[in-house]
Amino acid sequence: MALTDDLKDYITRNCTNATIKEKHNVAIVAETHALLKTNISEIRTKATVRLLLELLADVKYKYFANESYAQKGPIRAGVDDYMKSKTLPPVFDPKQTDLDIEEIGKRVLVRRYQPILDFIRANPRYILDIGTIIDGDARDGALAQNFSDEFKARGLHVGDAGVLLLGALHAAAVSDSQKPTVRMILEKGGLSCVSIRSLTDFQKPGEVADDVVVETTKPLDGLKQEDLIRLTSLVDKTPVTIATNRDWTDKRASPFRRVTFGSSKGSVAEQFEYIVLQKA
Repeated sequence: MALTDDLKDYITRNCTNATIKEKHNVAIVAETHALLKTNISEIRTKATVRLLLELLADVKYKYFANESYAQKGPIRAGVDDYMKSKTLPPVFDPKQTDLDIEEIGKRVLVRRYQPILDFIRANPRYILDIGTIIDGDARDGALAQNFSDEFKARGLHVGDAGVLLLGALHAAAVSDSQKPTVRMILEKGGLSCVSIRSLTDFQKPGEVADDVVVETTKPLDGLKQEDLIRLTSLVDKTPVTIATNRDWTDKRASPFRRVTFGSSKGSVAEQFEYIVLQKA
């Protein structure tokens, strides 16, 4: 398949040492959230945490903002307790059916990003809790507002750089709906952003694998198995970082402009400046 060959060749020629060339204030890590009540998608967390630690090692980044840290409630209390006294909440037991979702979130999410919290305890950064219970079309606006509120509360300014962890749809440079993404809202407010999508080879039973892309010209309601391209299958070793929109051979456009994440309207190159591939 020519497109697969083009992607493989482009990846070989455009692997990077993860140095972000684009001017930015906000380095956005775009993840597919790990499942909350089971550890079968643990590779998603492993890949995200590794990338976050890589970025936060740069002293220019002054804060870590996280969609999974609710702005108020049990999850925020759990994060605060760990930062103050390294106290962890109880381990979540799936057999406990009497726990509400916020208590489950506290028990899971504080531990999920524990390596990040340990790093920040040793290398102080501000933590911005921007999560919200608001869902649907209004979620991006609520997350962006919470970011702004937390940003200002810490005395940060537009020129201060930081790292922001979001679900992939919120991190995209172009929207798949009529509503702007979190990134688009932040950029309208004067921040410059670069988005890095973390992709793994995880596949939830009955669903499409995390790293699948399809050609933009393919009708989504008539896809065949041979139309699905697994990006992690194109590399021998991971993790590997790829800039999605660099010059290619003979001045051709990047093949990442010809593929989409299936349900997305925008191409991979239009939505994310970088992708990072990691196999389990």
